[in-house]
Amino acid sequence: MILVTGANGNTGSEVTRQLVAAGRPVRALVRTRENGAALPQAGVEIALGAFADIASLDAAMKGVDAVFLISFEHPEQLALQANVIEAARRAGVRIVARLSASSADAQSPDPLISTHGKGDLQLARSGLGHVLIRPQWFNQNFLSYCPGGVLRLPAGEARLPFVDIRDIAAVTIEALTEPEHDGKAYVLTGPEALSHAEVVAILSEATGRRFVYENIPPETYREMLIAGGASEFRADLVVNLFDRMRRRGAAPVSGDIASVLGRPAIDFRQFARDHAGEIAKQVS
Repeated sequence: MILVTGANGNTGSEVTRQLVAAGRPVRALVRTRENGAALPQAGVEIALGAFADIASLDAAMKGVDAVFLISFEHPEQLALQANVIEAARRAGVRIVARLSASSADAQSPDPLISTHGKGDLQLARSGLGHVLIRPQWFNQNFLSYCPGGVLRLPAGEARLPFVDIRDIAAVTIEALTEPEHDGKAYVLTGPEALSHAEVVAILSEATGRRFVYENIPPETYREMLIAGGASEFRADLVVNLFDRMRRRGAAPVSGDIASVLGRPAIDFRQFARDHAGEIAKQVS
């Protein structure tokens, strides 16, 4: 049995979908039954619980061999993750794969990056079998990032090798089911670093609709995030991350997806073609 935490989120739901498609037993940890309703109804066992609820974690871990751990941004993120790790240890879980970030670094001055780095170290030092999944920004973010066909971000001229969630899920499942991945850390990227101007050009070509990129001030983006329902804590984390992105310029491309899966990573153009209809719906 594989336990997927955060199973109703973008990455968790794709891992769950691929596990079901492969015929593997999967248990989805969600906070409410409503969150579980969007998951495949056949082949998924629903466990209700939360990282702060120790009893619910112990119940969810019963009979579990492997765990996909998604820790969400929270002021107490490391303490909450520790609850999951301890529950996995009590249950005799064989291996835990943690969704981290491509630039995770416990010594980074960036709060989000340093928290991911510390979270990775917390799991690596736990004594459990572990794999660190470190993806770049997701292709699938662009399914909702362009309302009205305008991509408004404080990204400047930064170039990123955006990664497809389908590849993240495939690597995660491989890591959880094949023993040779224990102790490894995989940086997952697409095959090409793109600017956001190039992103909108590809979206335009794939959909036949006009998409444009508007580089906006960080303060404006912070206000947009909060107006959209983000907490000030999360808004500050994201704005700091974009500041780091601008200063870094071009992020490196990794070959880990091809190494693990034995095939090339899905590129952004393929993503845009595969999701052209959904992307186009953002343009009124």
